[in-house]
Amino acid sequence: MQENTSYTPRRWEREQAAVPISLVSGANPDKADDSAITVDISNRGASVRTKLALIPGEWLKVAGTGEYPRPTPALVVWVRMDESSHPTVAGLTFC
Repeated sequence: MQENTSYTPRRWEREQAAVPISLVSGANPDKADDSAITVDISNRGASVRTKLALIPGEWLKVAGTGEYPRPTPALVVWVRMDESSHPTVAGLTFC
């Protein structure tokens, strides 16, 4: 019997990278996290770990430190809680 497994390859390769970033809510600039960090990153998005309570569909501005300080708009695609340390882990797509 053949298993019904669906696999959709990623359009962009991800690299694990712990890069410090700043996240700012597009709707509420007072909702910000200057201590967020990437888990992995690609040309079109990133997984991030943050203390913010994010929801899918929320718009953010993502700013790096160092050579990439310019804010980039991003859309929250998915969110889950990291049970080990209780921050939010979220998938973002860059727009």
